[in-house]
Amino acid sequence: MKSIVREFPKGAVIFREGDPGNMAFILTEGSVDISIGSADKRAVVSVLKPVSVFGEMALLTKDQRRTATATARSDSKVAEITKRDFDDFVEKSPKLINAVLTVLVDRLQKTTSKLAKSPNLFLGLAQVISLLVQHTGPMLKFDPSLALIKHEALVSAVSHTLLADIKDVRKNLEMMETLGLVEHQLVDETKFIKVIGKEDFLERCGKIHATLQKMANGVEG
Repeated sequence: MKSIVREFPKGAVIFREGDPGNMAFILTEGSVDISIGSADKRAVVSVLKPVSVFGEMALLTKDQRRTATATARSDSKVAEITKRDFDDFVEKSPKLINAVLTVLVDRLQKTTSKLAKSPNLFLGLAQVISLLVQHTGPMLKFDPSLALIKHEALVSAVSHTLLADIKDVRKNLEMMETLGLVEHQLVDETKFIKVIGKEDFLERCGKIHATLQKMANGVEG
């Protein structure tokens, strides 16, 4: 994988939120702030240290726009990676797929109020699945229409992000399968979650959850 190393002095902007992006970066020296929001209301959501991959979100979304601003917190060196090289590297590195999934969910949690405010694990899991379906199709190298997500990577990422027990995450996935929201598939000995009807997946999850809540309240009453 070829890359060009660039140096950024303290305070220099590496890229801005909303800008088009066709590169990912690897921080090799220094530190970088990842922030979101307008100039007068900007919030730092992460401080990166070597060795960290960042800027990959623009390569995973359809419009290839930066979802945050990256600023050198100190004098820094970063290696630029083209989209083609990044996709090739991800395809050949299953461990990196899992790592990027976890980072992606973590960042989505910090930048998406709906996910952060999810009242329970079922809806939180639904939010994560919906967001991953929107952003990770190209990364996983499957036809996006299939909406396939690696099972173990999903369970691990949701458990980490929502601070939930892995067993509880698995139980909720099993419930979603029973309700016809998702199904498990085995591809080349790897277990995947297939989202059924991804266009209205989140809406159906909300309606089913509301119905289950009503039923539970009726039993309790």
